[in-house]
Amino acid sequence: MLCYWGANSLKQRFGHDDSLDVFGVHGIGGIVGALLTGVFAASSLGGSVDGLNIWNQVRLQTIGGVVTFVYSDVLTFVLVKIVDGVIGLRVTAEGEPTGLDISLHNETGYKL
Repeated sequence: MLCYWGANSLKQRFGHDDSLDVFGVHGIGGIVGALLTGVFAASSLGGSVDGLNIWNQVRLQTIGGVVTFVYSDVLTFVLVKIVDGVIGLRVTAEGEPTGLDISLHNETGYKL
């Protein structure tokens, strides 16, 4: 349910241009999964963490999630800047209405 929310409501709220719903599905799902790993590590649920150590495990999972988020954010920023400098990030305004197949590759997907 949270991935669905992230892919639909969250994306529209912030106006993200995420046609493949990468953050909504993988970002939100990864955050929730990382946090719940700490919860489900309880020995009563088959894990190996006992008692109050569950909250310590959730804290460790949160730290790991924040570090991963910052690392991914910085690395993505660097890669986007490199790609933008080399080939650019967007198609021209004239090429957008005709589609990328024709404007960038001079190909058609189907015979008309």
